This record gives sequence, C-alpha cells and structure tokens, in this order.
Amino acid sequence: MNLKILVLIIGTFFISFYIMGCTKNEGSSGETKIFEIANTEQVVGKKDEEVVTLRKHYMILNPPKDLKDMKELVEKYLKDHPVEGEMKGIEGKNRNFYLSFYRESDDLPRDWQPDEGYMNTDRMEHHKHDLIASIIWSDTEPQKEYNVYDKSKEGKVLKRMHFIEDKLVE
Repeated sequence: MNLKILVLIIGTFFISFYIMGCTKNEGSSGETKIFEIANTEQVVGKKDEEVVTLRKHYMILNPPKDLKDMKELVEKYLKDHPVEGEMKGIEGKNRNFYLSFYRESDDLPRDWQPDEGYMNTDRMEHHKHDLIASIIWSDTEPQKEYNVYDKSKEGKVLKRMHFIEDKLVE
C-alpha cells in the first residue's frame, strides 16, 4: 500500500513538472511576436486642450538582432495596427503619438503588469533598459521617427539607429 502511494506521489510530481515545462516554453518557440502590454496605454490631455498625446507600450518576443530588420518589423506592425483611429474623437487637435517597444527580460516578463502598491511601484518608465524601439510622430510632424537599439543585458546602448521614415539619420 505504501509503495503505491509513493509511486502515485512521484508520478504526480513528474507530471506536474512536465506540464509546467510545456507551458513555460509555450511562447518561446523562436517566433517573433509583438503584443501590446496591457494596462499601460496613456492619453495625456483632454478634448478641449490644444495638444493630446497617446503613449502605447508593446513587447517584442524574440526580436531580430539586425537593427534594420527591427525597424522594418515595428514599421510593419504599425501599418497593420494603426493607432490614429483610437483618437478619432480628438480630431482637429495636435495629436502626438509615442509607441515604445520593449524586449522580454527578467525584470520585464511577458505577463508584466504595472504595480502601484503602497510600498512598491513598478511602472513602464522603470524599464527603459529594455526599450529596444520607438516610433514618434504628430499631426504637425507627420513624418515618423524610428529609433532602434541594440542593448546589453544591463541596458547599455551598444548600437542605435535613427530613421526619419525610410531615411537613416546619424
């Protein structure tokens, strides 16, 4: 009887580790994916103000190493997921758009959420070391500016490329 219980416990132990391993590696197939980080969108300004700013934050899983490929990736993502329509009720104002793209890290896992706790806060601005791309434009400056970064694990910029539309600017 005790042997059966021991075998059942050990079997349950191995099955649970196997299942945890499968779910942990689920999104790590090497495929590049982009998704919006939930609960991080910011709209600054009101309908009656002259300037309204939209800030959106995204995560790139398995980002490309080549910075030109990174720029093309975020450019294609923006074309496939336009954000101007989200501010339609604010037409006629000067609208600024800031899209930030982050890599997954120990400090910024794919299921990260902002924390406004009493003793601890964790906001997007605390994760600039994981920022690897950005797109900026406005109604008055409609040309999109792209910044893409190669960073060390600690967040030190190893290489940066700056584009205005398709033109590399240095």
